[in-house]
Amino acid sequence: MQFYRSTNHLNTQYRAPATGPAGGGVSNGGGKTVGRWLKDRREKKKEETRAQNAQLHAAVSVAGVAAAVAAIAAATAASSGSGKDEQRAKTDMAVASAATLVAAQCVEAAEAMGAEREYLASVVSSAVNVRSAGDIMTLTAGAATGENRIF
Repeated sequence: MQFYRSTNHLNTQYRAPATGPAGGGVSNGGGKTVGRWLKDRREKKKEETRAQNAQLHAAVSVAGVAAAVAAIAAATAASSGSGKDEQRAKTDMAVASAATLVAAQCVEAAEAMGAEREYLASVVSSAVNVRSAGDIMTLTAGAATGENRIF
C-alpha cells in the first residue's frame, strides 16, 4: 500500500490557515501577518534610504567632477589668453564659463537633494585643486561607480 506518491500534490484545502491562532499571527487582510508586514515595511524603508543616499553621493561626486573640469577649463583659458590665437582664447573662455555653469548647477542639485553644505564644499574644494590626470580619472571613476573620494 502506498500512502504518498511523488507525483501527488498536497491539497491545500486541508491545511491550517495562515492567520488566526493556528497560523501563528494576525492577518492584515493581504495574507501576511502583521509582524511580517511591519518587517517588510522596515526593509522597504531601509532600501529607500539606501537608494536616496546613493543618489545623493552620486550627485556630490558629479558636482566634484564638474568643479574639476571647470577649474581645468579656467586654467586652460587663462594660459591661452596670453597666446597669439585670439579665437582659441575666446573659445577656451566660453568653455570655462560653460563648465562653471554646469558645476554650479550640479552643486545646487546636490544641495537640493540634501547634501550637507560643509561636505559638498569639501568635495568641490578638493576637486578644484586636482593636480594630475590620475586625480581627474579617480574623480570620474568614483562618480561613475558611486564612490566619493576626497584628495
